[in-house]
Amino acid sequence: MWRRYGDVTFAVIFAVAISLEAIPLSFLTWTLAARLFGHPGGARLGSILLGAVGAAAAALILVTTYVLTYAHMSARHERTRAEERQAWVGRWLDILSGSEPEPAGTLDPEGVEALLALRETLRGSESTRIAELLERHGAIRRLERSAGHGRPGGRLDAIVALSNARIPSALLTLVNGVYDSNQLISVASARAAARTLARVEDLFDRDRGAAALARAIETQELPYGIVEEVVVLSEHAASSLIAVLLLDDRPRAPTVRAAIDGIGRLRLLSFAEEVVPFLGHADDEVRAAALRAVSRLGFLPESSRGHVISALTDEVDFIRIHATAAASLLPRAHALALLSERLGDRSWWVRRAAADALVRLGPAGLAQLGRAARAHPDRFARDMAEQALRDQVPNLVRAVVG
Repeated sequence: MWRRYGDVTFAVIFAVAISLEAIPLSFLTWTLAARLFGHPGGARLGSILLGAVGAAAAALILVTTYVLTYAHMSARHERTRAEERQAWVGRWLDILSGSEPEPAGTLDPEGVEALLALRETLRGSESTRIAELLERHGAIRRLERSAGHGRPGGRLDAIVALSNARIPSALLTLVNGVYDSNQLISVASARAAARTLARVEDLFDRDRGAAALARAIETQELPYGIVEEVVVLSEHAASSLIAVLLLDDRPRAPTVRAAIDGIGRLRLLSFAEEVVPFLGHADDEVRAAALRAVSRLGFLPESSRGHVISALTDEVDFIRIHATAAASLLPRAHALALLSERLGDRSWWVRRAAADALVRLGPAGLAQLGRAARAHPDRFARDMAEQALRDQVPNLVRAVVG
């Protein structure tokens, strides 16, 4: 905690401590050097040594006392704040139930934190009332000002608070924060904007907010992992955000990957056809993301079948792995034949994926594994089929006993 809130004070104390050590040590070095080169004079060596040791001890005592005192004060302050927050939580619950009048004027920080905690916990009309309380008492405006100006630590605290509040009126402030030159501020603002976008009910405002957030993401060239997280955090608004990201004139490959993976993770069947063109994308990672999305959606558009079959023999191993999983969605007879062929792939991971895909196809897939274990021309394919069947024995026993 002292590193977060007491960094300036600690820097001053540390500078004083270093000076207490450096000055006498420098004088000691100068005196020893003078005597080494035959220039007697100056203070006695014993006095200088005593002063240097005393200064080092004083510096150590100073730093240690500061750290221990600050830790004690911080712990006591945090306990006090926690008690006040708990008292505010009870008070707010009484207010929401109508048994206590609403406070007037500006809320203290503990009151705002208690409201934010309740906003995260409660749902429905009570959550909506909490949002109204936050805006009516000016808490959101203060948080927006803090998020836009000041030291990075304070700005991050305000952005996190706005993320928990998820008030649609703060969306523009958070989107503007994505453009910040400080990467920590930019990433935190993107996450908070996504969570806030998820609470925008008006479809027009949601699409407009999604477009603004997508522009900020692309302008700042946020990495794949952050963009994917933003897509997932946007929840019900993910469709609006993904549509903008994919329809960009020249979308970056990491952005496309993140959007497509979001389609698969959120199982947005409405985008099944939009994924198909990316099955033939020049970027290997984008093609893999499209194949993953198809597998997660559990739906293979007819126009995508040729891409999936072609990907089964791709030179890139991880493309074949994802294509093998997607191939189980092909017409049953075609899928069984192609997956049996992939049991003989040069990559162990592709062979494993083929065996797992056959298992998911049920009795027909298990029968195909049995035939492969007996008669597949590739020895490694026979071994993989046998292993997959052995792995299924406990499940088959439970099914029979059950």
